[in-house]
Amino acid sequence: MSTIDTTPSQPVEPDEDEQIGTDDEQDAASDALDGIQVVQVDPATVKIEANVRTQVALDQAFVRTIKRHGVLIPVLAYEEDDGTIVVRDGQRRVLAAVQAGRATIPAYLVPVKDEARLRIIQQMIANEQRAGLTDTEEVAALHQLTLEGLTPTMIAKELAVKPARVKAAVAVAENEAAVKAIAKYEVTFEQALVLAEFDDDPEVQKDLRRAASRGEGDFAHEAQRQRDKKEAKAQIEAIIADLKSKEYHQIAWPSHDDKNTLPFSDLTKADGTALTEKNYLGGDGHRFAVRESWRGVEVGHFVADWKKWGLKKRKANGDPALAWTDEQKAERKELIANNKAWDSAEKVRRAWLTTFLSRRTLPKDAATFATLAVVTGGATVAKQVTDRHPLAAELLGLAKAEWGKPNPLAIHIEHQPSRVGHVLVAVALAAFEASIGKHTWRNPSKDAARYFTTLAAWGYTLSDVEQIVLGVKAVTPSADLDDVAPDVDEDAEPEEVEPDEDEFSDVVDEDDLAA
Repeated sequence: MSTIDTTPSQPVEPDEDEQIGTDDEQDAASDALDGIQVVQVDPATVKIEANVRTQVALDQAFVRTIKRHGVLIPVLAYEEDDGTIVVRDGQRRVLAAVQAGRATIPAYLVPVKDEARLRIIQQMIANEQRAGLTDTEEVAALHQLTLEGLTPTMIAKELAVKPARVKAAVAVAENEAAVKAIAKYEVTFEQALVLAEFDDDPEVQKDLRRAASRGEGDFAHEAQRQRDKKEAKAQIEAIIADLKSKEYHQIAWPSHDDKNTLPFSDLTKADGTALTEKNYLGGDGHRFAVRESWRGVEVGHFVADWKKWGLKKRKANGDPALAWTDEQKAERKELIANNKAWDSAEKVRRAWLTTFLSRRTLPKDAATFATLAVVTGGATVAKQVTDRHPLAAELLGLAKAEWGKPNPLAIHIEHQPSRVGHVLVAVALAAFEASIGKHTWRNPSKDAARYFTTLAAWGYTLSDVEQIVLGVKAVTPSADLDDVAPDVDEDAEPEEVEPDEDEFSDVVDEDDLAA
């Protein structure tokens, strides 16, 4: 034990809302802290006093920090008559220093012997007075370190934190809206950056914060839905601006009952020549409309008052064109909404699969799942083999295979033989992903249900539309459609999309699964 500074330190007064016990107890604790010495002690030889903290958690990041920088905040200790140093507060730092192999640690040496009352008061005051950095302070501090020339990797190594957290914090610091979100709401750095994307839309931010409160999985789905919605809106605005620059006139998408405004495809010229964009854009009565339907963003070209311009209506099968019933309109809106939700969910699911496959270890049943899928996969697996497993490579973060060059999956296995199992699981997951699509929620199969059940068991949060595959009825977010295109595709005949011929069938037999 070596003394560093024998000058008595001033007792640290806690904030009013952090003080513990009665005034007499606080005065007693303050008196007990008079005359403190700062000494260096061997952590392996000290005795740890009974502590109010009943469980000691030593995470490896904390130990690495102690090993690299030492104990920065002295522990609180006193000396017994036989010279033994007893640590009153700081058992985690002592144990971490021992595990990290530190020869000495600093200690405040207090001239107080073991009195249970003062021991508990001092330990509680010491813990209460430690206040961690707020998220805003952490963002500013990490950003300042980058300005001092440290890279995120260097900072992560020094502080024993993940580089991704440092990068996210720096990104937040450079985004004023994200900084405000961190300061105002209980969100992660990554979630704050997403909120900043929608800084101009308070309602969307409210939906995102609500999703964040339900968990990271729900937040990811909500964020992707909002991004897709925003992207579609921007695409529509760009199309409208381009067509208006050519002096074409815009109208709302005509309803099924509008007999005076018909699409080019329903009309011909007087001599029977079909109307096309090539021969009639800008012609008499030409109008355009833009909407978002189950097909995506659509541009339609129409002729208003077509009879006035001597045009003829095409004959179909002679049946009258009946207006849609309210039930048909509701079904159509559900179809559009769920198809859009499926597209959004697929992006989230595949991003999750990429993260899942980056884990060092996979679930114990992953190998069985993959083997059965490959053995019984049939046409879908065969097609993936023929195509050289492009989706499996994508999920593993590898380059797409090029003809005449070695397969990226083979190269990956050669360089990292320990990841053979990961590659097999990626091949199986890619085969399933290739077999499902928008048709899956409309016509769920047992194989698709098993697939989503497995993903859920591995930690993936199913979206509403994915839960339909498991028999859970989703609430259709039809209101979202009206925000972008009030007149949804109500006047077109619903199209049934049949499953692909090579639908992933018999992937995992029930008896095999039970085994």
